[in-house]
Amino acid sequence: MQVSVAQIKAKFSAIAQHADAGEDVIITTRGKPAYRLIAIVNTPQRAPFPDITAIAMKSRPFKATDKGGAQSAGLGGFVADWRAANERF
Repeated sequence: MQVSVAQIKAKFSAIAQHADAGEDVIITTRGKPAYRLIAIVNTPQRAPFPDITAIAMKSRPFKATDKGGAQSAGLGGFVADWRAANERF
């Protein structure tokens, strides 16, 4: 649908209903397309991310093990074991 600026001024409500219905409304100035009137579609908002703080607080910390199967002291032991196994010099 093409309408002029003068028609928009006179009959905006009726023309806006066409845009609400999904019709493409082109507004012309001096016979040339200048604007497009489209309806704003409300998109459903997604649910917020769940709060997993309680789950994280109940979980056990990660414990790396060395080659012998004994638990190392935190991640530092894992890094030391990896460096020892991958040293080239």
